[in-house]
Amino acid sequence: MSTYSTVKAANWRFVELGRVVLVDNKDLATIVEIIDQRRVLVDGPNFPRQSISLSKVVLTPIILADLPRGSRTSTVAKKWAAADIDAKWAASSWAKKLAAKQKRSELSDFERFQVLVLKKQKRYAVKKAIAKA
Repeated sequence: MSTYSTVKAANWRFVELGRVVLVDNKDLATIVEIIDQRRVLVDGPNFPRQSISLSKVVLTPIILADLPRGSRTSTVAKKWAAADIDAKWAASSWAKKLAAKQKRSELSDFERFQVLVLKKQKRYAVKKAIAKA
C-alpha cells in the first residue's frame, strides 16, 4: 500500500497555435506558427508579425480557439476581436498587477510621498479599530 497521494496536474500551458503570449512583459500577441523548438511566429492587433524566441515570451492561459495554421494578420485581428481577448486579459489579475506596477513606476516623488502618508493613515486606522474591538 502506497502513502503517496495522487498529484493533480497544474494548469499546463502548452506552446500551441492560438495561444496568447505576453511579449517582453508588455505586449500581447498570439502564436500563429511554430517554427522550431525555440522559435514561434507571433502576430497580434497591436504587435507586428515576427519570429520570436520562446525565451522572450510568457504563455498566458488564454487561447484563441480555432486559429488556422499560418493565419494572416487580418484573420488574427478578426478572431481576436470576436473572442474579446483584450477584455479577458484586462480582467485577469496578472494584467491588473502589471498595470499597478506600471502606474506605480510613473509616480513622481511627491506622489510616492502621498502614497506613504496614506498607507500610514490606513495602518493607524486599522490598529485603532483592532484595539477597540
